Amino acid sequence: MVGLEGEGGTRAVKEVAVKNVPVKKAAPKKAAPKKAETGGGGLFANAFANVEIKESAPTKVVKKTAPKKVAKAAPSGVPRLVNWRVSRDGGIDGQIVGSPNFPDGEGITTSPIVKGRLDSGEIVVTGSGSKYYLD
Repeated sequence: MVGLEGEGGTRAVKEVAVKNVPVKKAAPKKAAPKKAETGGGGLFANAFANVEIKESAPTKVVKKTAPKKVAKAAPSGVPRLVNWRVSRDGGIDGQIVGSPNFPDGEGITTSPIVKGRLDSGEIVVTGSGSKYYLD
């Protein structure tokens, strides 16, 4: 017997042992969403007081790589320029390969380029009308 104190004195309560009775557990409490922190007492101190910050699962980072350039072959009859660079006058300095007028590997300087992109794998046209594949 255990005594309990109350308004009218002490009452006796009988202790009873209970065995094999299933106990219902309380569901776990969900954490309250985080509130935005206010940064002190300035003009906008309470501007974000009721804003909830939701945490999301980490995102997967995907690295993007530049697409691989597919090596194109020079079209038939168009000589290639290798080890080339753009010259001061807008022409190209380089070594020519596949020309009927020059031996392979001979260094040349073209007249200024008037058409095409100055990039590997592109065909350019000079002011005199010659075409070259930039390797």
